[in-house]
Amino acid sequence: MMEPIKSIKKLRKPPAVQNWVRHMQRRTDDTALALFNFVKNAPRHSLSKIYSIIKQVVVDGISDEQAYKCLSKIENPRVQEYGDQILKPLLPYIRARGWQGIEIFKDMAEFYPVGANVNVPVRPTFVINDDGQLVPYFVIGWTEIGLSLYQKRIFSTIVTETILSLEEFIGSDAVIVCVPRYKFSKTEREVVSWKASSYELLSVDEKADLFDRYGNALNQAEQMILNELGA
Repeated sequence: MMEPIKSIKKLRKPPAVQNWVRHMQRRTDDTALALFNFVKNAPRHSLSKIYSIIKQVVVDGISDEQAYKCLSKIENPRVQEYGDQILKPLLPYIRARGWQGIEIFKDMAEFYPVGANVNVPVRPTFVINDDGQLVPYFVIGWTEIGLSLYQKRIFSTIVTETILSLEEFIGSDAVIVCVPRYKFSKTEREVVSWKASSYELLSVDEKADLFDRYGNALNQAEQMILNELGA
């Protein structure tokens, strides 16, 4: 059961950018419903430990064997199952491309303001030094990509205006790497990637509309929570 104060605090503390953009819709009521459902039906399984293993593979150079050993130590069987599905196609993909990352800032994070005292965290999974150019990578382990063109444009805009605006990343691009399931498969996955520059950034007016819609949606979602709890 939801607790009013705790739920509203969660509502106004956005998740990581890739999760936040999933809730952003073209209509205020649709956005409010998405935000409400996120709080009411919070994800039961976090993939953070999987992302940590992937980072160790790229940044620390651990072997595939070591990666699977780390995976075997995860206690949650469902997370371990998802991790196995993700690593099977992703590890060969990483090896084939010779990805070798560096630790620039430990737990690197930037924050993108989307409202009064509301900021979206932007955290690359790892950063690669590509011939002297630092390139941030965002790995997403969802079972399906599920992002519309509009949501991908929001994602690209936020990453460009936060990470790619830093002095160390000027002139660079960001890479988004997803590992969704193949169509009609319940276990087998593939690697799909794109760059932030692949999508047109939001215009000033589009950003203003987004922020206004989000602010109104937050208020609506908050009222939905209170109504749900009879408060």
